[in-house]
Amino acid sequence: MSARADTEVPAGATGNGAQLNSFSHYRHLTLELAISQFKLRYTQSVLGYLWSLLKPAMIFGIIYVIFVVLFDVRDGTQYYGIQLLLGIVVWTFFAECTALSMQAIASNGGLIRKAYFPRSILVIAASLTSLFTFLINLCLVIVIAAALHQIDIGLRIVAVIPLLLELYMLALGISFFLGSLFVQYRDVGHLWEVLMQLLFYGSGVMFSLSYVLQRLHLARGVGVTTNYRPRDLWMAWLVVCNPIMQICEDLRHALVTPQAPWTETIVTGHLAAVHQYAALDVPWLLPMPFLVVALILAAGAFTFRARARNFAETL
Repeated sequence: MSARADTEVPAGATGNGAQLNSFSHYRHLTLELAISQFKLRYTQSVLGYLWSLLKPAMIFGIIYVIFVVLFDVRDGTQYYGIQLLLGIVVWTFFAECTALSMQAIASNGGLIRKAYFPRSILVIAASLTSLFTFLINLCLVIVIAAALHQIDIGLRIVAVIPLLLELYMLALGISFFLGSLFVQYRDVGHLWEVLMQLLFYGSGVMFSLSYVLQRLHLARGVGVTTNYRPRDLWMAWLVVCNPIMQICEDLRHALVTPQAPWTETIVTGHLAAVHQYAALDVPWLLPMPFLVVALILAAGAFTFRARARNFAETL
């Protein structure tokens, strides 16, 4: 049996048979795998599916008590608690999706050696499993915000769908890349854990973009001139180019409150941000998060396709 399931079709397949290699033909199998993995995650646990809700809630409680209650660290924006919870839910999905999908190929060596199907199905199914949990948690955030009267829903909510699609494409691209490398290099898992710690503090989970820029002294008081330090400027550019920061910022505006500004209004300098601080004026950085997502998805898919033919032999 050929190991190149992502690039070849079985011998003798012609016409419609040649289309068996497309993902559309395997969509039902992918969905069944995702649902099965979602159910198996919580088997033999006392609380079962409640863990999908409790984990982000517990992380939120720890962060809120340490940074807000004990040290009184907050960015001064409206409904900070709900905005923090939303950021944690987004981050939890990203972390779980990449961690589970990274091991999707390596943990299914027996299946890969015995059956013919596109190997990418395993990564996509693992990512969908995390997506199911994420959508449940997102609904919970909306319910909690509504119960506390800390949500202001308007027409801007239509932006939630493309933002979630952007988040999923980012996680899927990284998953393809990590999953293909993890088959041969298990060190990738350890390196990714360390990198995730760094990304957590640079992805707008706890603080808004406006607050970060203020702490870097790049958001000036209106009418005040400040000499920027090159180090702070480069750090600001990296933060702005981070797709997770942009997604968190825009989801807070679209889903929770218009007081949390769009990333576009901050980056282009069209907004007097929190506490009358003038925002950045670097409009050329505006498309960078979307370009990063596109490049990561393309690089991940290319790397996965190039290495897929050797999965069976390596495993």
